[in-house]
Amino acid sequence: MNKLKIRLSTPEMVADFINVCSSLKYKDFDINVYDGRSIIDAKSIVGVFAIAQGKKIETKIVTDDKCVISSFIEDMRKFEV
Repeated sequence: MNKLKIRLSTPEMVADFINVCSSLKYKDFDINVYDGRSIIDAKSIVGVFAIAQGKKIETKIVTDDKCVISSFIEDMRKFEV
């Protein structure tokens, strides 16, 4: 499973989420945020702030590398709903 339901309740959580997604260990991977029919790049500050604050959203890393997926899921646990 390479996707999770998360909630970013505060601007600080949104900033923390973007920092995690933009970290060096994920620089070579696409990470998307889904809000209904909208798909936003999780590394986009404007995009994530526009749709994410306070809502339950889904995030997904696009890779088949099980080690990267495992690390991503662990990093996302603090935002998980």
